[in-house]
Amino acid sequence: MPEPSLPASLLPFATLLSGEAGETLQLDKPLWLTKAPARLPVLGGPAHAPGTASLSVPLSRSVATAIQDRDDRKIRIRWLQPEAWGGERCWEGEIDDLYTKKGPPRSMAVLKAYFESKDAMWMMRFLAVMLGLRRTRQLNTPKKGFEIVVWSRVPMGENFGERAAFGVSLAMALKGATGLSKKRVDGVLVARAVMQGYDEILGEDVPLIDALTSALGRNDCMLYIEHGANLTMQWVPIPAQCSFAAADLCYEDYIPREARDHSALVSRMALFHLNKALKAAGEQELGSWGQVAPSDFEDGLRDHVPASQKGADWLKEFRRNADAKEILDRVEPTQTFRLRAAAEHECRESARARSLVQNLNDYSRSTREAYLAEAGRCLLSSHRSLSEKCKLEHPVANDFITVIKEAGRKEGMFGARVTREGGSSVMSALVHQSARQDFREMVETFTDKHKECDGSSVIIGTEDGGVLRGWWEGVLEPKEEIPEGESGTPTDKKKAATKASS
Repeated sequence: MPEPSLPASLLPFATLLSGEAGETLQLDKPLWLTKAPARLPVLGGPAHAPGTASLSVPLSRSVATAIQDRDDRKIRIRWLQPEAWGGERCWEGEIDDLYTKKGPPRSMAVLKAYFESKDAMWMMRFLAVMLGLRRTRQLNTPKKGFEIVVWSRVPMGENFGERAAFGVSLAMALKGATGLSKKRVDGVLVARAVMQGYDEILGEDVPLIDALTSALGRNDCMLYIEHGANLTMQWVPIPAQCSFAAADLCYEDYIPREARDHSALVSRMALFHLNKALKAAGEQELGSWGQVAPSDFEDGLRDHVPASQKGADWLKEFRRNADAKEILDRVEPTQTFRLRAAAEHECRESARARSLVQNLNDYSRSTREAYLAEAGRCLLSSHRSLSEKCKLEHPVANDFITVIKEAGRKEGMFGARVTREGGSSVMSALVHQSARQDFREMVETFTDKHKECDGSSVIIGTEDGGVLRGWWEGVLEPKEEIPEGESGTPTDKKKAATKASS
């Protein structure tokens, strides 16, 4: 039976395996190849509360995984990385090193001590994905060993969603090796397994939108998500005349996580005031400011929220509210909180995400460039709001936005914003297709002038999410058939021919 053709997107990985992993994998026998893309958070957040909206793009950089079953119980894992990211890492062991004889995984304390003794704490990332799949009932204890090779073209860290891409790619490989049909794999469940595994095993927070984008993003589309109990997703086509560009300015002093969490906390504190007023009026309480239209906010809902309030006064008013229990210890009594500003940011941020989608759809229908300009203003407005309303700003990011605004629509630069609320050095920009190279040169020139920036990188282009198009099963280097009457393997014959000619 002929082997399925290898997708073009997996050709670089297949070439690498032929040169670098020939001793790990048997390339003349069946194996699985999987890949999952990085992501660019375009707009939305920070809170993924009910009613909030998020937009992201799957980037044309990915993490690829190869897996092949063994006939024994041995496990061998290789993680191929550039020297700048730590270099190649290898671990060899057996199923019994990870799982008990009765089947369940060994305790975390035992596993951590084991990998620490082997100087292989990086293996906890692999274990997080394996146990995340198990916790979500997608993977049982393996009965046979396996070989795994992972290759990442995504810079490590949170800037491009490397953790989510790594997790999704590895999760798909592990599921594929069990013999499960691709058609039965649920991308949302895979994303949740990655999130749960990282949280439980590593104590790391992988945003839901990161994992969903790596799993379910589509080429030439944004992934639009409406958060809530019944999460909804939509693929929004990106017009061919424009692109979302990811520009990493490579500065290191990101806005601290504590400051970003504080901003989300303040908007939640403000919501208690609104819900108190709604309850008194006999109306339904809300789950977030994302459920409030900006027009309703301006028409009177904003008046229910104090412009600012001392933490002690807020605690006195809401300490007995059962819904407030989980944030009480985070409200500092002596601190003054800017409640109304935080509420306005979250309210308008979700509206900006919806407006950006509408403007791109209107442009696709009419090809009027004014709609692209309006979409760019959504990004610029978001960046300004983060700075003014949430006090989340970085001088280098602000300088870059100034350069974008000065270039403007005439040079095909419609707008940009900092990603992850300033928790990374990546900027999300909307540029005209004809301005892609100009944008790259602009970023290079900008970072050359800023000593805080240690180089730069730009990624323009998208690809499909791993669960949609990131699978392949087959043989990379099939054995040649030996004509009847001849003996020896093709490799032996080649060696003999070479020896004879010399």
